[in-house]
Amino acid sequence: MAMNVEVAKCTKCGKLSYPTHFYCPSCHGTKFEPVPVGGEGRLLTWTRVYALPLDYAQLYVTLGIVELDMGVRATGRLEIAEPKTGARVRTHIGKVREINGKDITGLVFTAV
Repeated sequence: MAMNVEVAKCTKCGKLSYPTHFYCPSCHGTKFEPVPVGGEGRLLTWTRVYALPLDYAQLYVTLGIVELDMGVRATGRLEIAEPKTGARVRTHIGKVREINGKDITGLVFTAV
């Protein structure tokens, strides 16, 4: 099942926020319009998580925090064998996990 990941654009000041907030962190506005997450960004930090639930088939999951060129920071799964902090990455929506035979989708980052 495909998923759209969106940031919230404040209709008052234009500030983008992710995840969506009740109030704009910049002007405290309360009206937002959705903007699809996408494009490229820079890997700020990353980690490998080894303490996974028993139903994971892999030994670990690599996660990263990326500052997207669109001006927001987002966390997602890294599909990069040897991540390097500061590296350019590309964003897409992809499978991040499987639960009871169902694909769970979210943000996935790959090397540019």
